Amino acid sequence: MILTQSQVSAVFSAGIVFVFTVVLFLSGYVLQQRTVHSLQAAIRPRLPKPLPAPKPIQPPTLDVKWARPIGAHPEGDEKLQHFMAEQALDWSRLGYVQVVREPLELCSAVMLLADLHKMRSPAKRILLFPRAWLRQMEDETAVDMYTTRRLLKTAVRMHGVTLMPMETIVDGADESLASSYSLASLYSLTTYERLVYLQQPGSLVDPSALDSLLAFSRSEPMAAYPATAEREDMSTSLLIVHPSDKDFRRLKEARTSQAMTDLELFRKAFTTPNSLISEWSLSMGNVVYDSHQLRDAIDGFNATVFEAATTFVRFSDPEIPGPEYDLPFYERMALRPKNEEAREAWGKLYDRFRQRRMEVCGLDLETYSRPGQADEEDEGTEV
Repeated sequence: MILTQSQVSAVFSAGIVFVFTVVLFLSGYVLQQRTVHSLQAAIRPRLPKPLPAPKPIQPPTLDVKWARPIGAHPEGDEKLQHFMAEQALDWSRLGYVQVVREPLELCSAVMLLADLHKMRSPAKRILLFPRAWLRQMEDETAVDMYTTRRLLKTAVRMHGVTLMPMETIVDGADESLASSYSLASLYSLTTYERLVYLQQPGSLVDPSALDSLLAFSRSEPMAAYPATAEREDMSTSLLIVHPSDKDFRRLKEARTSQAMTDLELFRKAFTTPNSLISEWSLSMGNVVYDSHQLRDAIDGFNATVFEAATTFVRFSDPEIPGPEYDLPFYERMALRPKNEEAREAWGKLYDRFRQRRMEVCGLDLETYSRPGQADEEDEGTEV
């Protein structure tokens, strides 16, 4: 069979179309696979780095700790890191927990848990809240619980938070009082091996150091962040706890026998310095930093280094009722750090908090006052 010239041309054209179609298909497939791999890498939980070798160090004083460019977290031995990162960890038993006692604390708690989700921490995220709220939220007409109900739903749906109702620490106590609830309820979460608690309000800069502490620390009843560099007292800024029924009953009995704050309760139940986070954890960088310390920064403070090596900043400026409050311009200027680099870091922390608050919690937050308190709210406007 002899093909005519037109038929040969048609076959040749069809062949060219076929080849280009195959090439186009293969290039699209390769591009699609690269995109899929990129998306998988973006949503995959971030594995923590192993802890540095436990070599005791002399903790630096807080007022000069960031006066020098100390660099980021130590890398350690690369082979050891690779080996540890490949180990299978049961992240279902490791978690970050927030405790809220009243609705005004809820937004800050959800923000911290939302940041952990955004920064791809592989640990669970748990929120403890008064069980009494469940009964109050059943009333759809309860206007003062609308935002509370919405934020709890947002925490679950958007940020993968597990909600855990808690009882009053003293049986029969007034459920409407924030003082009826305690951080001791952390020890009731016995399905978890280790939990990290961060005191709000605060800003999470980089949770990688906390992930490492959570993943590779030994399970101890209490590991509290030291209140001072001399390690003479504990604080509740950061707690790593190993929940157990025994410790929960012990704390509950102590709290029932005598009214005291959570810090007083932990001081009584756990010895210092044996119940503090080990000294060598300080080599991981600035795990906890109080915002008011930026106002004491000395010459040589480096804002870039500070942010690169800082894990969590707790807002603790005594003149400011909270980072969510918008102070008059002249008051804010008077409170800013004198050091230029520290002033930049301080302002960025507060601006970031307010922006993140709007993104996570929305704009419908309102402050509800008890009768007779209207005149007390002139000190600041909540935004």
